[in-house]
Amino acid sequence: MPDHQQQNNQTSSSNSSTSSNQSGGYSGTGNQAALDQVIVYLTQNSVTHQNDEIPETLAALQKADNDGLGKKKLLPISDPFSDGHQTYDYAFGGDKANAVTWWHDDDSLKSGQVKLGGEVLDIGAHSQSNGRDAAFLTKMQDDWRTLLAHVGLSEDKANEVVAALLQDKDGEAKLTESGGRASNELIQLISVLNRAENGEFEISSLVLSGHHYSGTDYLFGEKPGHVYDTETDVGDMLNMQDIESLKDVFPKAYSQVDSFMFSACNTHKLGMEDDQGNDLSTPEWVSGVFPEASQMGLWEGIAPGSDLAAFWSGEFMLDVAKEESGQSAAFNDAKWRSTKKGENHRFEKGEDGNFADVNTAKNGSSYVYNDYKGLRNSGGESFTRRDDLKKYLYNK
Repeated sequence: MPDHQQQNNQTSSSNSSTSSNQSGGYSGTGNQAALDQVIVYLTQNSVTHQNDEIPETLAALQKADNDGLGKKKLLPISDPFSDGHQTYDYAFGGDKANAVTWWHDDDSLKSGQVKLGGEVLDIGAHSQSNGRDAAFLTKMQDDWRTLLAHVGLSEDKANEVVAALLQDKDGEAKLTESGGRASNELIQLISVLNRAENGEFEISSLVLSGHHYSGTDYLFGEKPGHVYDTETDVGDMLNMQDIESLKDVFPKAYSQVDSFMFSACNTHKLGMEDDQGNDLSTPEWVSGVFPEASQMGLWEGIAPGSDLAAFWSGEFMLDVAKEESGQSAAFNDAKWRSTKKGENHRFEKGEDGNFADVNTAKNGSSYVYNDYKGLRNSGGESFTRRDDLKKYLYNK
């Protein structure tokens, strides 16, 4: 999604409107082949993604299936979309999702709060003072355990999540690195990771889409009116430190990820460091967090608006399918490589175990543009209205 290169440049940006598969994928065998292969598509900015990035990616999966490249499904995670559609059913399952009321659906709740069984749970900070309130932090840990148990985590696994996200290195209680209004996306992701860890399906690809400032370690969403939601501790900010901290809680799920993509501006500079405080490049960070990922993509500079970014997402996933089916040159070209404000980079992991920039060539015939309609052959139409595409959603 589009964003600004620097935090004080908010008026200059556009608006949002390798190797073969190693953990199942399209051509896995034995028990792995029996599992659904799932693309987890997390949209931190939810304004229009139901009309562009998600349906175009679904259409790419449909084409891959029709072309005999194998079938994958997509599981979306997001704030409520602008048309009111919500993704909790996909992440939790219908019964579990229906039992939880989130702050965005109940004016009596503060942001970061949910209702479950008549009890109000504090899942994220609603005030910057919460991080200095020992009683709040203790309650927040207990409330996380309650909600995590509800969505299917065992007691031991819930305790591991709490230790990873809500305790510092000395075991003292703290807020998540992510902002309070990103707690709903974070809980959804954790539920999905837990399901993959337990063998329900495999996460073959992970996409993180949202706004991003160069050099910062979080993707963020927005409030109505295109107001960026970056309030310290409270805003809709998904922090990469939390994503990294969960890798040891869900090692099987993280090792399933064969391809990874940032659909966000400036993601060549994430501001992440190693244990010694040395700067990590984005490919180095991805390789460390998702050890089996062999392909990835990111943006240097400003990414296009999501109506155009949809084609990068669709072609990325279609080319991944081609590569996994033996077309080893699929990543070597793409319809578009850059915009006036930014450049898209694709990386593949070499025999040395390091990601290298593919230097993908431009090939205007490698994907379908179709006047913003793409493979889905429609513009501005929600995936929820497309029965042909909905069969490529993972929803159990």
